[in-house]
Amino acid sequence: MTTQKFQKILFYTAFCTAMLLAVTACAPAAARDPQPVQAQVSQPATPTPEVFNPINPSPTPSGSALPLTCQVTDLNTYVSEELGYCLAFPLNFTLDESQAPGGIIRLDGPAVENSGDPLRASVEITAQPVPEGSELTRLVDAYLASFGAPPAFGAPPAPIERTALSLAGEPAEVLAPIPGLLSSQVVMALHGNTLFSARFHPVDAAAAKPDLEAAFQTVTGSFAFLPEPVQPGSQLRTLSWLEFGQKIELSYDPILAPWVEATTIPAVPTSDQILYAESRPAHVQFRFLGYQGGRVYDLPLLPADHRTAQVMVFQTRDFPGYGDDHPQGFTQQQQALAGLLESGLEPAHCAQPHVGYEMALPFLPWLNSQQAFCAQPQILEFSQGKGVRYLTSYLQGPGPVLDQWVFYTFQGMTSDGQFYISAVFPVQTGIFPTEAPPCPKCGQADYDPFAEWTEMLTGQLAQLEALPEDGFAPSLALLDAVIRSIRIEP
Repeated sequence: MTTQKFQKILFYTAFCTAMLLAVTACAPAAARDPQPVQAQVSQPATPTPEVFNPINPSPTPSGSALPLTCQVTDLNTYVSEELGYCLAFPLNFTLDESQAPGGIIRLDGPAVENSGDPLRASVEITAQPVPEGSELTRLVDAYLASFGAPPAFGAPPAPIERTALSLAGEPAEVLAPIPGLLSSQVVMALHGNTLFSARFHPVDAAAAKPDLEAAFQTVTGSFAFLPEPVQPGSQLRTLSWLEFGQKIELSYDPILAPWVEATTIPAVPTSDQILYAESRPAHVQFRFLGYQGGRVYDLPLLPADHRTAQVMVFQTRDFPGYGDDHPQGFTQQQQALAGLLESGLEPAHCAQPHVGYEMALPFLPWLNSQQAFCAQPQILEFSQGKGVRYLTSYLQGPGPVLDQWVFYTFQGMTSDGQFYISAVFPVQTGIFPTEAPPCPKCGQADYDPFAEWTEMLTGQLAQLEALPEDGFAPSLALLDAVIRSIRIEP
């Protein structure tokens, strides 16, 4: 990546004409399937040529393949050939490329106050890979979900509005105000298989407003995509959370999800006023937001979590009182896992559909349904312990399994037995249907739904077992890498 300051090959009049054309291309797009939002914020200002301050035009080297807005300017410019974009930014902003290998750059304006940590306008631009077939609307939905669900996260301090924008000719969405210590405004666009996000901060500080408005107009007005980007390989990211007197940490490939957040979920004690599956001990939760490009899944978890890939960490000392006499209770499942890890996996255990709780492999948190099968089981180790990973789906009764119900899970414990880890990641198999198939024999006197279900699922399990790790979306190897990276340390 390089930072270049280009001189002009055009006179001032020609430059302004070019800038006016660029401004027209970057004007707000017509409304697209308007998204219901909670409050009204002003439409982002349209970039104007005056922001570029063309003074004393002079020639620039000929033959540049850069878009016009990135080569004819008296401002600072940034070019990322690896990620395939360029932009201009105000002269009084400085560039921080320390995180550029991870796809992140930062632009900082001048200090607007005298203090040890002065207030200043800033722009953080992130470019990250997403799976093929991702959709901007679903990715934005997933990003906004972090501010309102599950309920334990609380509501945002102010409603977040979504407005449409065109960024370098691509549909984009502007989100504001994004909560934080000081609110910000985020612009998101999807170009090819790369998600671009620009965070402008802070939007609620009057002293920084002039610099922030200049940065918004300049960056969004000049932003352009290069014709032939060189896509770099994904780099692992690590997230840590302090809870239970421990540092709980995992690493992940950002191709799995653009955002991963950690939080502590309070305990929900058992009660005769709620379903048993709604109660669970306090735990740490890592949520993978925008998982697999925001594809829609339907997991047998609580309503707030049924479409969220996640890793949960429980303290086993909190398990008593949560279904002690229930076969799916927390203590019994912990004991079942300990027995499985001691005795090992039975090779033929996952060859047939499961009938009854006794066939199910260990799984927490408990569910208001029954494990239908297991596939691709394997013992995985992480730094402080080990567990079993497998593919499964849960059903209320015999019936077809749909592909959006299938998920990867890991159930493991630390070697000292103090912590239990549960991971749930939806996967696409291409083996199961996405809609319930017709039932030509239903209603006939000799129709046996259980026999029909067993025969169909047994054949599907044989296909599942034959698939290589990279035959799933995402690859099972990517998910195994997340599990192996888990660390729980004082």
